[in-house]
Amino acid sequence: MKSKRNSAPAILPLSAAVRLDGDKVISPDSALADREIQSGIPVLVVLAAGKGTRFGAAPKCVQLVRGTPLARHTIESFRKFSSSPVICIVGHRHDEVLAALGAENVYIRSDNPVGGTAYAAFEAFCLPRLIEARPLMMIAMGDRILTPEVFARLNRVHGAGGREADLTFMTAIHASPKNHGKGRVVRDAGGRVKRIVEQRDIEAIAEGAERQRLQNITECNCPLYAIRADTLHQYLHSLSNANAQRQYYLTDIVEDISRQAGDIRTVQVSPSDPEYDLLCSDITRPEDIVSLERIVASCDVLQVAWRSDIDLAARLIMANRPAVQAHAIAGQIEMLVAAAEREKLGFRPSDPVGLGVSGGRLRIAFMHPDMTRFFGPAWQMAIGAGTASGEEQIVMLAQRADDGLIHLFPAQAKYRERANVVAADMPEMYPDETVTDLHAYEVFGTRMSEKLLQSLGYVSDKEIQQRRLSGRPVPELSLHVSGNMRRPFCLIGNGLASLRTLREGTVGDKVHASLGRGSFRGLRIAIAGNIPQGGFSSSSAVTVATINSVNALYDLGLDPERLVSLACQAEYGTGVRAGSLDQATEQKGRPGEGALISSNPSDGYRVLGTYPVPAQRFKVLFPYSVERDMSAWRWSWGAYAEAPGFGRPSAGEMRKLTGKAAEIAAVLLRLPLDTDWFKHVENDLIETGDLSQANRRWIAGVLRQLPLRVAKEDLHHRLRCNRSWYVDQLRAAENLDPDTAARNADATLASLFSGWNDPVLRRATPSGAVVEESGVPLRAMLAYLFAEVARNFRLIHHPHEWVRCVTWSQLGDRSVDIAPERLPTRVAMESALGWEHGVAGPHLLDRWLEHASATPHDYQRGLDDESLNAADPPEFHLLEGGSFFRGLALIDLAEAMLKRAFGLDSVAVRVNAAGQGDYFQVHVDTRLADVEAVKRFIRLAFYRRFGLSPEAEFVEVHPGGGAVGVRLDRYDSLISLARMLKRNQKPAIRN
Repeated sequence: MKSKRNSAPAILPLSAAVRLDGDKVISPDSALADREIQSGIPVLVVLAAGKGTRFGAAPKCVQLVRGTPLARHTIESFRKFSSSPVICIVGHRHDEVLAALGAENVYIRSDNPVGGTAYAAFEAFCLPRLIEARPLMMIAMGDRILTPEVFARLNRVHGAGGREADLTFMTAIHASPKNHGKGRVVRDAGGRVKRIVEQRDIEAIAEGAERQRLQNITECNCPLYAIRADTLHQYLHSLSNANAQRQYYLTDIVEDISRQAGDIRTVQVSPSDPEYDLLCSDITRPEDIVSLERIVASCDVLQVAWRSDIDLAARLIMANRPAVQAHAIAGQIEMLVAAAEREKLGFRPSDPVGLGVSGGRLRIAFMHPDMTRFFGPAWQMAIGAGTASGEEQIVMLAQRADDGLIHLFPAQAKYRERANVVAADMPEMYPDETVTDLHAYEVFGTRMSEKLLQSLGYVSDKEIQQRRLSGRPVPELSLHVSGNMRRPFCLIGNGLASLRTLREGTVGDKVHASLGRGSFRGLRIAIAGNIPQGGFSSSSAVTVATINSVNALYDLGLDPERLVSLACQAEYGTGVRAGSLDQATEQKGRPGEGALISSNPSDGYRVLGTYPVPAQRFKVLFPYSVERDMSAWRWSWGAYAEAPGFGRPSAGEMRKLTGKAAEIAAVLLRLPLDTDWFKHVENDLIETGDLSQANRRWIAGVLRQLPLRVAKEDLHHRLRCNRSWYVDQLRAAENLDPDTAARNADATLASLFSGWNDPVLRRATPSGAVVEESGVPLRAMLAYLFAEVARNFRLIHHPHEWVRCVTWSQLGDRSVDIAPERLPTRVAMESALGWEHGVAGPHLLDRWLEHASATPHDYQRGLDDESLNAADPPEFHLLEGGSFFRGLALIDLAEAMLKRAFGLDSVAVRVNAAGQGDYFQVHVDTRLADVEAVKRFIRLAFYRRFGLSPEAEFVEVHPGGGAVGVRLDRYDSLISLARMLKRNQKPAIRN
């Protein structure tokens, strides 16, 4: 009688034979690894529990092949493909296996190392997270060497056609007699896989013809499988060991899935494939290791610098970027993927996705010189997240949609609309052949933005005016079109439309085929990020991220310079004539570099110089004032109107006008198209930081030719008189035929006068009288641009004058003049004052200005003909007049209060880039003032007094990397990418 020990195992369903218990998990960090299992990341399960008795005491899976344990070759290949934990089912001498294969894997100790492949695979479910997360499981044997490309190929086939298979496995062609001993793949007449029959079961077939038919099959199982965890668990649960070996065969699930009409796919390798010998090497005897070593040595599949799309994406994102920022981007990706699943956004797991990343920028100096035809520089650096949990960069996911809609889901609720979808075929989103330059695009893009907003429920300025005239209720300011031109849909719509202006050559063909009318079927977009508004280019970052993600998704192949140009153009359609500085910094910036970047397209946005910032001595704080377009007018002491059409300009109108001033002046004075205002003074300023007398005289001569004040209609007439000259300039500069040049000239001249009305402005004259004047102060606007570059080049070359130079720079954005000595003491300002009683908010600001005898800034001071005609021309860095009309009375008061509290030479205030509210700059000389004391003063004397409650009291900026766009072949690879970024280790390359 046989002993119980030697009796055949009982025939049981697998679920009754296997004990699934967490105590079988023997990994030191198993809890962490369990949490890292995600639905979007393929998981590798290595079956490595066998003894391999022919190899001595050590298990077969740890036998060395060219110095590396056998199974570790496959594990390392998988890690190049996926960042998921690797699960190893171990048994014999498991401690030795763990030491050889690495502590970073998850190890499960098998109860029955000879129970069969299905038994071992089922034990992986000792990790309960597998069922919950249902990742794609790739199951490999511990005695095979697989390559990264094999894993990638298996993954591609499994998800091909937009629908995942139920099971995908690898097969190999083995001519007889090499097919002996291998599981045969049985197909039906239509080529569909029906089952796999193992050699022992073939031999047990009594009927000779059927046995021979199966023996002759040359397509054999080459054990590597891809299957969703829940699908595997479903089919393994009731699997039986009723076979010749009384083992649980993993291959038996093939027949079960086939019987249920499941989708089974195969990846086939044949002798002609370069990796065939490697993949089909059977390791059954010690001499097979010698043979395998020769194969590994003679083929390149393990040594080449293999890169998956995840690998490449990680490299691009991590390049020239602080490590903590890559970690933060990974967190944003995970957040978006989770939101997409939670909100059912419709992203398809197996379809490609474009990923765009762009941070904001810090403008250290030079606030507004990057206007068209002035093209001055700015001293800037790219910014991004400073902590692993930070969101100070935009991360955008884009995937094709086929429903004719553009879907947008912003993770930040404040950027969502009542309906986060617009029609993809809206005619206003497709520029025609007449949109050939920035000026024509501005008209087109502005109209498109307005149409987009109206489709989302916003109300146009025209309708608001009609309601006012008819006495009907006017919607709240947050629903006005004019105050919302930089909402995400406008930015994204303009990004797409800007790309559509590319019509020539291969790139134009690609754009037309992907984004053109009739071919574009829609997009799904999810976006995360929280770059502060107001001078940090949150809107520019969205535009740049859009163009990068779409460029990557559709594989358009646009270079960085073209991306910068397109992003700049896109912003013209959102209410701002943005120069290229922000986009160039965001696209090409490097962490920690304060680079002086040219805004001139003809320069290719080159770096004019890199200068150290004396950050140890001068600290820049970024406190908040008020929302720029929504409420800034209330805090302007009457300088701005709530909306266009009320005599005084709205904030948006002034930005439109000032953004066009340099070009209006250039056409008015017939400055040739092949030159720009800043080019005349660039060499002087870069070399010494000072303007030569000759250049000062030249600037004065230019300004004398411009009107101090001129009506819009008169100015338009003067430019029309130069139309013939402008047409000739366009023909020569752009090699255009006469008709095209004439059309472009007319479009440009029209665009220069769109979006603004004759401004009504106030100033205090030298005699002290306050006058109100209508008309365009063109001389003051161009004078400001020259003064701004002069002041800031002096700052760069004379950093010890930092506070003084910043103070003079702020003159160009001064709204009101306030003598600090007329204000209460620091202690008094930190408390409530008797004369403040009974008023609050903007009305309290007005009382402060009246109490301090404030006067409107005289932007014409020093710009009269007599001053400009003096024998010794003005020192433009000391010019008292000139303005870019982006100031705000509230910020002027903050400046006066700070200078009164801490001293004229201790602190300086500057609007932050676009101005008119939002965050502003406070520069502190730490030798003369304590930074924390300045913060405390702002909280008590400014925030508390005027009822300001910003989300962040002070913005902290951190160095960031340049923008990037990457494409993943599958959306569900995003979590793998996030895991790779969090590891923050670039995958090794072997040469």
